[in-house]
Amino acid sequence: MKLALLAFGKLKTPGLREAADYYKTLLRPYAPLEELELKPQVVPEKSAASRLLVQEKEATLLTTKLSIQLGSRGAYYILDETGRPDATLGWVELVRRWEREGVPVALCIGSSLGFHSEIRARARGVLSLGPQTLSHELARVVLLEQLYRAWSFTRGHPYHNEGA
Repeated sequence: MKLALLAFGKLKTPGLREAADYYKTLLRPYAPLEELELKPQVVPEKSAASRLLVQEKEATLLTTKLSIQLGSRGAYYILDETGRPDATLGWVELVRRWEREGVPVALCIGSSLGFHSEIRARARGVLSLGPQTLSHELARVVLLEQLYRAWSFTRGHPYHNEGA
């Protein structure tokens, strides 16, 4: 199965690049992941018109990268605090579905302005890591850990010990 993580922005906070790489290494035997860092657009001002223009430019960039990663068969999900939060067992069911379907999957973390409405409309789903807003850097590490947790559970690895 082909899995990609597309995120606007780089991991700059000390320690987070190492943490992300750590979980990518743990995840590799279950689902090799390609991580792409996209350059967020400069936000000249916070007006609605400026925000929409930036979102449109980022949507064009993201759509191009998704096309390369997924081809015509793949599916992508966006992460957003308004998305569907799930407990670990919900993530387990999601990764099992991805494996059954066997199509390329991409997970997308937006810039500080979020996603354009067209990106939202074409996404297979909107996922959440919880009701709080996380920085894109922290969200990426938490997502990678959750993916590792879910896949290790599907393989009977004792990393996740819910109810123990």
